[in-house]
Amino acid sequence: MNVPTEKRTRLEQAMEWAVWHFGELAGVLGPLVLAVIFTPWFALVSALVAAGWAVHEVRDHRERARLRAGTAERKQLPATPAATDDETTNHQSREVTR
Repeated sequence: MNVPTEKRTRLEQAMEWAVWHFGELAGVLGPLVLAVIFTPWFALVSALVAAGWAVHEVRDHRERARLRAGTAERKQLPATPAATDDETTNHQSREVTR
């Protein structure tokens, strides 16, 4: 299935990113709000969540780069030759309809 790629604005890309990372954003921003309102010690929780998030993103980036490099090294399988005989074509179409 070929899905055409659509052009997205930067705002749409940023909103999509924010939705996918909502839990991480909440883990960082929630303790920061609590640090401003109650005690600065909540900022420590926010820093720990941010550090964990950064480690996860770096690992994810490296894994994706490794997978992209691996797909470039894979060999493509040759395409099967198209059936030119009418009998073979009819036989194949009967198998599909069953």
